[in-house]
Amino acid sequence: MTTTEIIVTLAGFALIAWIVWYFWLWKGKPVAAQSGAGGVLEVDVTVKGGYQPAIVEARTGQRLRLNFTRREASTCGEEVVLPAFGRRAHLPQNTSVPIEIVPDKPGEYEFTCGMNMYRGKIVVQ
Repeated sequence: MTTTEIIVTLAGFALIAWIVWYFWLWKGKPVAAQSGAGGVLEVDVTVKGGYQPAIVEARTGQRLRLNFTRREASTCGEEVVLPAFGRRAHLPQNTSVPIEIVPDKPGEYEFTCGMNMYRGKIVVQ
């Protein structure tokens, strides 16, 4: 192998490692839902290359409103899916779309984009 081939191979491995970390291993800091109007727990989630925050903490039996705002033109973020709650919503660009759920059991509940590339979760205690 020439020096150029070794450099290109190492750069390829580095890119693969970064993609794996970004899409599957990066967790981000959890954000606790805050009480809003009427005692509803509320969190604003920005969709831009993923979900920010990607981890939302909530409480069992209390209504939770996730306000999703897509800040990108990518089609991957056009839809959000909460399979455990049977919810799915289209996310127009630069428009807040609220989704309300009531988690009735403690646990972790995933939310994803329509292509299953962006991932987040709701941690219910």
